[in-house]
Order: sequence, then C-alpha cells, then structure tokens
Amino acid sequence: MSMEKKLKRSFESLFYPGKVAVFGSVKEKKIGNQVITQMLNGNFKGEIFAVNPKGEKPEGYPSIPGMPDINEVQGGIDLAIITVPARFVAETLEKCGSGGVPIAVVLSSGFSEVGNIEGERRITEVSREFGIRVIGPNCAGIMNTKSSLFASIEVKALPGSTGFITQSGAVGGAVLAMAENRGIGFSKFVSYGNRADIGELELLEYLADDEDTDVIAMYIESIDRGFEFLRIAGSAAQKKPFILIKSGRSGSGMRAASSHTGSMAGADAVFDVAFKQLGIIRAAGIEEMLDLCDGFNHLPRLSGRDIAIITNSGGPGILTADRAEEFGLSVPEPGLKLKSRLRSFLSENCSLGNPVDLTVEGSGLNFKRAIDAMIEDKYSGVIAINVATPFLDSLELARGITGAGRGLKVKKPVAAVFMAGEIVEEAVEFLKQNNVPVFPTGERAAFVFSKLFEYYSHKHRAKETEEAGEKELPLTAPVLEPEAAAFLKEHDFPVPECIHIKSKDELEHRAGDLSFPLVMKVVSPEIIHKSDSGGVVLNIESMNRLRDVYPEIERKFSDRGFRGVLLYEQILKGVETIVGMKRDPLFGPVIIAGAGGVLAELIRDISIRIAPVDKLDAEEMISALKINKLLSGFRGGPECNRKALAELIVMLSQLSLEYPSLLEIDLNPVFVSEKDVVIADVRIIVE
Repeated sequence: MSMEKKLKRSFESLFYPGKVAVFGSVKEKKIGNQVITQMLNGNFKGEIFAVNPKGEKPEGYPSIPGMPDINEVQGGIDLAIITVPARFVAETLEKCGSGGVPIAVVLSSGFSEVGNIEGERRITEVSREFGIRVIGPNCAGIMNTKSSLFASIEVKALPGSTGFITQSGAVGGAVLAMAENRGIGFSKFVSYGNRADIGELELLEYLADDEDTDVIAMYIESIDRGFEFLRIAGSAAQKKPFILIKSGRSGSGMRAASSHTGSMAGADAVFDVAFKQLGIIRAAGIEEMLDLCDGFNHLPRLSGRDIAIITNSGGPGILTADRAEEFGLSVPEPGLKLKSRLRSFLSENCSLGNPVDLTVEGSGLNFKRAIDAMIEDKYSGVIAINVATPFLDSLELARGITGAGRGLKVKKPVAAVFMAGEIVEEAVEFLKQNNVPVFPTGERAAFVFSKLFEYYSHKHRAKETEEAGEKELPLTAPVLEPEAAAFLKEHDFPVPECIHIKSKDELEHRAGDLSFPLVMKVVSPEIIHKSDSGGVVLNIESMNRLRDVYPEIERKFSDRGFRGVLLYEQILKGVETIVGMKRDPLFGPVIIAGAGGVLAELIRDISIRIAPVDKLDAEEMISALKINKLLSGFRGGPECNRKALAELIVMLSQLSLEYPSLLEIDLNPVFVSEKDVVIADVRIIVE
C-alpha cells in the first residue's frame, strides 16, 4: 500500500471511526473522562473503550467498557485518543501500532512546548517505526459533525460546511465558542498541536477534496515546509475558499541581509504576498475569519466591484460606503432610469443616491423592491442595513430582505446588517435560517464583499510563466560588480558598457573605449554601499579628470580590499527604481520592485511577489508603487517605458529560478526612461 493510500485510510479512521479507544485516566474531571463525555453528548454512533492499567470504567458512564489492553477489543481499534502523561505517550503509541491502530490523537502535553524535544522526537520515531499516524501532541482533539464525532475537550462544533484546522488548541476553542454565538457551523475541526507527525499540509490536502467541506479555515503560527505549502495551499485555494490566520506579524522576521533588497523583504511581508498570489484569504483575527467563513459559505460570487448599500439610517450607510471604497470596491450613484424606478415606490423623503436611504419609514417590501431594482441593474451585490429601534418590526424587514433576488437567473450576493442587541435577535435568527449572512456592522460586510471579489477574480486567472530548468551558477563568492555585470549581460539584461580598470596604466589604455561623461565606482568585496562610502564619482568629463580621480579612489580604499575601479558611461536621465531578489528560506525567490537610488530606504516604496512572476504580476507590482505616477508622466512629464521595466522584473524572476545558488540580487538604481531601462549598479550574493 502506498503512503498516499495509507494516509487516506488513516484519515478515514480519524473522521469516521467505528471503534475508539481513550487511553488515560477516566476519573471525573480528567481529560479522558471529558473526551468520553463530549463523544456521548454528541451522540457518537460507534463504540467507545476506556483503556488504562486497571481497566477502570469512566466515572458516570458504567456502560463504557474499561480494559487494560486494546488487544482485548475484538476487530481492532480505528482511532486512539491518548491522554496519558507525557512519559507514557511513546509506549502507548507502540502498543497501538503493534495492535494495528492506524491513527492516534495525542492530547497529552509536556513536549516541545516546555522544552521536551527528545520526548517529541520519540513520538515521530514511533510513528515511523510502527506505521501509526499521529495528530499532536499537545492538541485539543478532533471533530466531525457529519459522523457525530466530538473527540475533543473544546466546545462542541455546530454542524456546517467549514473545515477548520488549528495549530493552537486555545485559539481553536475560542473560534468554536465565538462561532456558536453567531450560529456558524463546521464540517470538521482538527487541532494538530506540536505537529510531531501529521500537520497542516496533510490536513489541508484532505479537506481540499472533502465533499462535506465548502470552505477551509486555518490558524497557524509557523510553516516549516514552504515549497510544499505553496503547492498544496495553492491547489486547495483553487478548489474552494481558503481563509487563513497566520500569527506573528510583528514579532518574526527574516534575518535581513545587508543590501537594500534584503533589508526590505521582511518575513511577514513575504507571507502576505505568498498568500495573495496563491489566492488565500488572510484574516487578521478570529472575528474577521468568522465573518469570511459566514460570507463565503452563504454568498454567491461577487462578479464586479460595483455594490449597492440600502439602509434605513444615513450614518451607518455612509460608514459602509467609505470602507467599501477603501477596500477597493465602488459605490456608484444610480442612473436616472434606476432612480425613476426607485422613486415609483419610495417616498419623497428617501435619498436615492448610493447608499439608498429608505429612512425609518422603510418597510420590508420596500427593502425587497429596492434590492431587486439594484441587482437587476448594474450592481454586483447589495448590503442591506437595518438600524433598529423598538418601534420598528425588524422581523418584517428581515422577511423582505430574504425574499429579494429570488426570481433572478444569476444569483448576486445580498448580505444583511441588523443593529443591534436584543431588539433584532429574532430577525437575525430568521435571516440565518434563510441562509442570509448577518454582519455586526456594514464595514465588516464591505470587507467580506471585497474578499469575495478578490478571491473569485484570482481563481479564474491563468498564470503565464515559463518552466525554468536549474543550471549550475558560473559565479563564486564573493561576486564583485564587474563579474556580476558580465553575468547579467550574458543573460541579456540591460547593463551598459563598462570596463574594469585595475591599474593607472590600464586606465590610460582602455578608458578611451568609452564616451564621456563617465562614472567611476570602486571595486571591493568589503564595500557594499559605494555611494555612502564615497566610492562613486559622477560627471567625469575628461581624461585629465579621470587621471586625477583614480589615484584618489585607490588611496582612499587601499586598506579596504581595493580591486580597482569600474567605469560606466553616465546615464543622464530616467526615474530611479530598484529591482531585486532575495531567496526566502521557506518560499524561494522573492522579487521586489520599488523606488530606487537614495529613495530606496528613505521612503521604502516597494512591492513584492514570490517567483515565478509573470507579466501581469510585474505590471501589478509597478502599478502598486507610489512612484508609478512618475513613471506614468507626472504633471506633464514624459511617460516612462513601464513595459520594459515589467520585462526586467520577469527576467529577474526567471533567472532566480534557473540558478538556485543565487541568494540575492540587487539592481539599484535601474533608470527607466521614455525609451528603455538601464541597470546602473548591480550586487549579487551567492552561496
């Protein structure tokens, strides 16, 4: 049996077990007893066995058999839930593996989270040696609402179609409790803890093909298999919405290299870009994740940016419109024909802009009519806001909203915002029962709509990149600028003519091959930022000036690894940009583009992508920059060759994939003019 088939069989045993053995003390208030209580309260249809040295039955449940050994169970055990102290976990797993148990969930703590690395390593060894797959240790258990399996110490999940994977059991418990208050359900729940064996990638791959799961949600703190994550997560996001909380935004970061490119590509920024490129929807926290789960489970595709806001109170409508536009949506005013239609059934007191304000006189019927009118027109979706008072019948308004759009051939998303408290509880429940998602504020509804548009737009985009075969790099460390420039020139990068001068005599014989004015740059493995060190001289207009400058540079850097100078023909015009690459230890080549020259670190105007980067990616990177206005002809200035800059970005992406030994490339500045792009400085770091 292949490993893939074995893992699939293990997951079937995990989520659809017939016989479950709970290992550990089953006395009242012990974890083993809590797990059994949860399973029984959840109406688990299979058999449960309590396994402990004395063969004790769980307190309060005399019908559950107690036994000292799983070998006494006829037909074998499908799933083991282990709650024994940490020192007994490996031994218990060995017994399970010998007994043919395919998978175990280890709730026991006391491993790497408290420094017990050896104990956790032993779990991994036993898993491999005895062929038993393991979830945990230090986890909160698993649930499958479809099979009424609640083998966990957390709040019982409501039934639904979101599969939730969490590295943290505490976060998992908080999500389940908050979801219960909002009526949001789950298909499956897995807390995988310390990831001694099975982790987020195996679970993600399973849920991507799970028929009971329509949306995947995940909480993670770390990723240790970056390339596999890109492959599996990208595939999952193409199949169904994948919502992710990745913690550690501010506390983590890659060790920044000394060049511009390295210092600007921080760890969380790389995570953020990787997720966007894969089509993963990143949530900042639990509430945002639950909003997204609710929206993606109940709302159809948002096909365009234009949305309508219909409200019975002006203020919340305006706040929603503001946030919608901040998120990249559009809230355009209705045309004359649509306004005429709205006026035919709305009172003169109503505002017919967008938001459409029905005022407190707005009835359920008018909510329905207004929603229908907007979605039958140009609008791709509607946010309906009810700011209730004790004198309004919120249930009647809810009935009107649920009836909207039902006769349309093309379904468009309609979300509700009912504010707030006890006076809208009955109406909110009615909306949920009719599969209309309800958000606490219009701003949060607008956020979900923006992610609906982003996700479905990304899902249907084809990537246009070439396959890159890996090559042996003809450079060795340290790479000096003359070698770096020659390497790029061989690969058709726009590097200007340059000459490496190693002595004053050589200067006399070779400098005449270039046209003045010239730029002289020191060549040394010890000098990274040449301009900051005084190692760059501009505007050299004559041979006499060249003769004067060379000895000055030689004297200044004689004790700093002086290897001569590099002469370039001076580039006279263009917008200074930076294009670079840093190889991330998890995700591989990270490509950056931004404001270059002295502005590179001053204003930190950059955009980044994970390779491979195609032409559309590159154009989006440029468009996201503040200096894009300069490149596009700011205040009557010349329009620069953005196409050539985009091609350079794509070329760098391809080069970084062809040569895995390239760790960092810094092209700064790159001058972009009306006609072309020219690389004025290059730095390469290799393994």
